[in-house]
Amino acid sequence: MGRARYLLHEDGERREVELTEGEVFVARAGVPHILVPEEDTFTFEWWDGDFIAEEVEGLFDDVTRGRVGPRG
Repeated sequence: MGRARYLLHEDGERREVELTEGEVFVARAGVPHILVPEEDTFTFEWWDGDFIAEEVEGLFDDVTRGRVGPRG
């Protein structure tokens, strides 16, 4: 079993949600969020309607720095 958490930026504040195996987590549309895996983890993500990604400069830099991702 892996370990992961979601970080969300809602109402000007960061909120952390630990994922639990077998439980569904839902983020509201338009709320910036990022999955932070702590161990090997396998997740599914889906949405209703068109997927629209907007850049959110600086919100999650502290947890993405030094990790592999679209910007290396």
